[in-house]
Amino acid sequence: MRRYETIFIIQVDLGSDEIVGLIERYRAIITEMEGIVVKIEKWGQRKLAYKIKKQTKGYYIFIDFVGVGAIVTELERNFKIDDRILKFITVKKKDKVDLKEIENEIAAAGKEVKEGEASAPSDVKTTETATDKLDEEVTEAKMGKASSEEAAPLWATDKKEDRSE
Repeated sequence: MRRYETIFIIQVDLGSDEIVGLIERYRAIITEMEGIVVKIEKWGQRKLAYKIKKQTKGYYIFIDFVGVGAIVTELERNFKIDDRILKFITVKKKDKVDLKEIENEIAAAGKEVKEGEASAPSDVKTTETATDKLDEEVTEAKMGKASSEEAAPLWATDKKEDRSE
C-alpha cells in the first residue's frame, strides 16, 4: 500500500451540507476500495490564482490516505465527472507504509481533535495556520514591515541609473 495526498477545489457557492456530502462521497470511495483515510482537512475558501470555470474563488479540501493505485484512478475519474470540482491533484507521498504507524497517527489526530475541536468529526478538521502565516508575511512585506531588501522588488530600487551613455 502507498500513501497519497489529494487536494481538490470545489465551487464556493455550495452549502455546507453539500460540502460535507462531497467529502463523505470521496471518503466512501477510498474506504470501499479498502483504503484508509488518515485525515481530511477543510482548508476553506481561497482566492484562485486564475479563473477556473469562470470562478475566482474556490473551497479547498485536503485528503491524506493510504491505499493502492486503483483508488487514485477511481477518485480522479469521479473528480472529472463532477461539475462542482474545479481542480484536483493527487501526489504519492510514500511507496511503502507501516500500518501501525498510520494507526498511531490517526489515533493522535483523534486526540487533538477531541481536545481542540469538539464539534468537528474525528478526522475532519479545519486548518488554516500555514496559509495564514504566509498571508501575514506577504501582508507585512507589502506594508513595509519586512526588511527593505526582502520587500522591495529589483525594479523598484531607489538608485537611479545613469543612462546617458
